[in-house]
Amino acid sequence: MRALWSAIWMCAGMSVGASALAQPYSASGQVGYLQEWELKASLAKTVTGGKVEYSGPLTLRHVGLCSADGAEEKSGELTLRVSRWTAGIEGTLAMDGDSCRIVASASRSYSGLMSCRNGQGVPISFSIDPTGAAEARRPDAGK
Repeated sequence: MRALWSAIWMCAGMSVGASALAQPYSASGQVGYLQEWELKASLAKTVTGGKVEYSGPLTLRHVGLCSADGAEEKSGELTLRVSRWTAGIEGTLAMDGDSCRIVASASRSYSGLMSCRNGQGVPISFSIDPTGAAEARRPDAGK
């Protein structure tokens, strides 16, 4: 009987500890009315109390045609929370004194709108994959 209780406590402890550990993920996608910004982020996934959250540094790189002086880059911090009720994701993108709110629905990736001080209803689409998974799917991977 003592062995059974020990096994139950070990399993319970492992599931609680494992859920609190951060797992590495990456996000990639596009932002803008013409998808003129490339989004790349290195995220940590944490699960606590049944809530899933992703957070980490983000880089936006302007890939539009109007890049006269080379590609402009902006960096910031991305925080996303998975919503069980809307089957989507909500969060913030904080950079250079501005905090943008993101609301996106889920399908194969996330697609929605971002609202910032300087722009409301800006389209955003991105996917979140375990680190290394996106690189493994690239056509030139392994070459």
